[in-house]
Amino acid sequence: MMRKIFFLYFIIFAFAKGFSQDPLFTNTSQSLVYLNPSFAGSNGGIRNQLSYRNQWPNMSGTYFTYLNSFDAYIKPIKGAIAVSVLHDNAGHGQLKRDVLNLAYAQHFSLFDGKLKIIPSLQASYFRLTLDLTKLNFGDPIDPRRNNCFAAQPITIPSQSKSNFDFSSGLLTNYKNFYFGTSVFHINQPDEGLLGTSKLPYRLSIHSSYNFHLSEKTLINFFVNYQKQQYFENLDLNINALFFKHLISGAGFKSSSSACNFNAGYRNNYLVLSLGYDVSLTKLSGNTAGSWEFMASFNLRNKEQRKTLTDLERW
Repeated sequence: MMRKIFFLYFIIFAFAKGFSQDPLFTNTSQSLVYLNPSFAGSNGGIRNQLSYRNQWPNMSGTYFTYLNSFDAYIKPIKGAIAVSVLHDNAGHGQLKRDVLNLAYAQHFSLFDGKLKIIPSLQASYFRLTLDLTKLNFGDPIDPRRNNCFAAQPITIPSQSKSNFDFSSGLLTNYKNFYFGTSVFHINQPDEGLLGTSKLPYRLSIHSSYNFHLSEKTLINFFVNYQKQQYFENLDLNINALFFKHLISGAGFKSSSSACNFNAGYRNNYLVLSLGYDVSLTKLSGNTAGSWEFMASFNLRNKEQRKTLTDLERW
């Protein structure tokens, strides 16, 4: 019984304290609204971006994250809406998080549209679920004393927790340069399954620049700093689009000392990309890295499809 108690508390506190940080995607150009809700409507049309991340597939507690976001620019009000759904699955379904986000971004244009300032607000509803039936407690016999652990009174944790969440963002776009900041979980909602546990806010400060080498080739430079409670991360990435269709890129993630690589294909309507993170630490041989698969669909007018657009505007 004591072993069950300790194991149960370990599961609850490990996820509440150690894994309370938000899941992060390496390829942010294919998860733009998740990076900053102010990217809603940045392509001037309708867009659907889907993301799947498999982190450390060699580890026993497999960790999957799914994201599906839809955003659309509404020309009469010069604003945009975004709806996204996130599903986080840790430990083969032992702990799951489902999040529904609704965002609105207002586009302000200056200097004949060369400068855009886009503030945004996002409201979210999340549900955290713990499946106790998937836990294996093992044998309660103490092999050293050949007896059972004494029963102790415990507080049974709730198997689910729901709450509302609020976030905001700000994006500045001048020609091919982008600078933005976003703050998620402003109200720090309670997500505790065993007592009160506040979800810490997440700050993101990011910048990117698209250098157009020709009518069919561009280079994208991207920097992103993120902080959530004691967790800090700096992403440095460079991506290239060749012949208007072929995508390749590489980068470095400071938090896990990992290098990342990605490759993909883009046409007027569709993007398919595959990414891989490999740690430079001793963990690399045990985790099998992290994989990302992303797909996005884009509907814009004919004139927009003719030009080579920035990765943030596709």
